[in-house]
Amino acid sequence: MIGDTATRRRRSPLVPAGAVMVLLSLVAGVINYASNLVFGRLLTPAEYGDLTALLALSVIASVPAFAAQTRIAERLTTHRTRGDLDTAAYSIRHGAAHVGVYALLLGAACLAASPLVEKILSLHAIGPAIALSPLLVVSFLTPLALGVLQGLERLIALGLFMVAIALSRLVVGTLWVETGGGSGGAVAGQALGTAAALVAIALLVKPQSASPGRGAATAGAKRKIDAPALSATGAFIAFALLSNLDVVLAKLALTPEGGGAYAALSTIGKIVLFLPSAVAVAMVPRAARRREEGNSASRELRIAALVTFAISAVAATAAFTSPGLVLSVMFGDQYDAAKGGVLPIVLAGTGLSLIYLLVVYTVAVQDRRWSTLLLVGVAVQIIAILQCNSPSQVATAQAAVIWGTLLVNEVLFHPLVVAERFAWRGRREARR
Repeated sequence: MIGDTATRRRRSPLVPAGAVMVLLSLVAGVINYASNLVFGRLLTPAEYGDLTALLALSVIASVPAFAAQTRIAERLTTHRTRGDLDTAAYSIRHGAAHVGVYALLLGAACLAASPLVEKILSLHAIGPAIALSPLLVVSFLTPLALGVLQGLERLIALGLFMVAIALSRLVVGTLWVETGGGSGGAVAGQALGTAAALVAIALLVKPQSASPGRGAATAGAKRKIDAPALSATGAFIAFALLSNLDVVLAKLALTPEGGGAYAALSTIGKIVLFLPSAVAVAMVPRAARRREEGNSASRELRIAALVTFAISAVAATAAFTSPGLVLSVMFGDQYDAAKGGVLPIVLAGTGLSLIYLLVVYTVAVQDRRWSTLLLVGVAVQIIAILQCNSPSQVATAQAAVIWGTLLVNEVLFHPLVVAERFAWRGRREARR
């Protein structure tokens, strides 16, 4: 039965459930960025800069959990492919306890460092820095929960919960801002809404997880990070820095108003980045299954890259044709000075969507060396952006670094365009 199911799934890169999940992910992305538009209009540019910088920090700090999402999805897919359902159930409870410990430690550390965060980011009040602590806890747990649904191939449920989390951010966060909570209200509202969605996911997957008393939770809480987990974490940390550090660097390099203007540009880039992110989620079980069978998953990578690029291109069309109009409609005339950065930030977002696909792919096939490329890109990003003195210059520098990184990947690592490999690269892959 399991073998027949796997055979049916190999006939196409995206099964119908995966296609539905991609659609739901697009809906969630639209809702997420609708909330950004609402916050951008309810808050002043400086407050919106505070909010965007805090959210960027939350992504960077919680990025090891994104590695856990791909790892737990890959493990569950492997165990289920082998027919080992008991081990799969054990892995769910084990992984939840393991990630939960780090989530609580991270939240406590962030709360203690709130005064430092307020000072470094030049926040208008300490409240938003304090609100960052619970957001980090739920942000650390969310990827794991989605990874369990991904590994169980409950893709439609995964998409529905992505929509629920996005809606909770919009509704609860907006209400909190409207009552005078400022940027801290948006952060706290997102944390509260996400926590409610996590409880629902836990109830949904409870029947497929190990029952209490088997020692899975205890072992997970005590488990140390192994080499594959460290490698996966490194890849996601490097990507989080490459895709979010620009906002923090812009806030340091520019005036408060300039940092807020770049935050608006960054939001446009994130729309292009995350709308096709579900394609990578749908690719993981297939790539892991191909690896388990001893086959290359490069074809799945190239197909996923084509779909990702197509979705990003559609999302970027309006920005290419009327960049000033896009910025004005989304954020208002107060951000008009940054319109020259719309085109480069859209290019940056498109490139980042392809880099995210590569991150997920290399973790799924356990390529431990690829993250070195991203770390070099981050170093170049820091140097380039700190030399900038306007939002448009920051956007241009970000785009140049990202597409330079993709070019190096195309030549030396996992090509997205050319199927044929140079002989020396083919021998290297064969040795892996």
